[in-house]
Amino acid sequence: MRFGTRFLLAVSCLLPSLAAGAAELTKVTFLQMHPAVGVGEEVFLYAVPQQLGYFRAEGLEVAIEGVSGGGPAAQGLQSGQAEFATTMPESVLQLREQGGDPIVFYTLKQNTGSIVIVLENSTIRTLADLKGKSIGAAAFGSGGGLAVKDQLLRLGITPDQYSAVTSGVNAAAFTALQTGQLDALTVWDGMRGAMENTGMKIRAIEIPDQNKIAAMSFATTDRFIAAHPEAVAGMCRAIAKGLHFALANRDAAIRLFWAQFPTTKPANLDTATAMKNQRHIMDRWFETSEKGIPPGKETGAINPAAWELTREIYVKSGALKGTKPAEVGYTTKFTDKCNDFDHAAVEAQAMAMAN
Repeated sequence: MRFGTRFLLAVSCLLPSLAAGAAELTKVTFLQMHPAVGVGEEVFLYAVPQQLGYFRAEGLEVAIEGVSGGGPAAQGLQSGQAEFATTMPESVLQLREQGGDPIVFYTLKQNTGSIVIVLENSTIRTLADLKGKSIGAAAFGSGGGLAVKDQLLRLGITPDQYSAVTSGVNAAAFTALQTGQLDALTVWDGMRGAMENTGMKIRAIEIPDQNKIAAMSFATTDRFIAAHPEAVAGMCRAIAKGLHFALANRDAAIRLFWAQFPTTKPANLDTATAMKNQRHIMDRWFETSEKGIPPGKETGAINPAAWELTREIYVKSGALKGTKPAEVGYTTKFTDKCNDFDHAAVEAQAMAMAN
């Protein structure tokens, strides 16, 4: 893979800092709430901070693993499989009700980005039309799948009146939709972009309340915060820097992603087409995740009202018992520390890597 000279110089200027203090790194693992690495949050959560030394600058050595859904990600935190995870607020609250201690400290998405996709020529126009249909999702215990179940229930459509298929959200799921094995597919914004890149003619059906509830978040545990508060602050700061970098220069962020995960660069496409497609996915991701946040401003803020509404909705649906208040699932003590870095310097670094 070839990069521009300015790109290489911008990366190489960080190398001395990578070597410093290498023996003192704290090893941590974070679980992403989907099994396969692809263009999405892992660009700024992992590839950019890893490639540019943001993790090491915070004294961290970070590994990434994938699981299927926000529920398993939260459970992985609880069991000690990892120190950090991307997950959903309802998954955290479910475990808190069971005596667990996962806790959110950074909001990754200000909007869930979850939607239902059907083929453009489908007779399905509204969620009510899903009665008697087959609906695919990555999982139905959290995220978009759980949101669809809740919305259908509120429309008087019970789970026995449709087929909920744990299909994953990948090429096989796309094919299942195209061939009629699935009538609809629940996806998030980035996956919508990936589907559009294939040339599929699709139509999106909004899921009510998805603009109002708490969305994908970054979490750890009370135990890890108590033992390593500096590592939590450092991890948060590194991913916030990665996000700011990606917002400033998507192309450079994607090149770093390809450098970190070479097999994610499509082998059947020329570089320009591959970049165009993956930039489209990132654009879809950011247009919902950062909705309402002016460029260059602080990211990751937690919205208590959104958490309360999330709790209320999932208590009514039966996914939560309502035995714990919403505020047990999050902490705001790291928000300022997450954003305690030179935003202008990160933006300048990103722009220096432009072709």
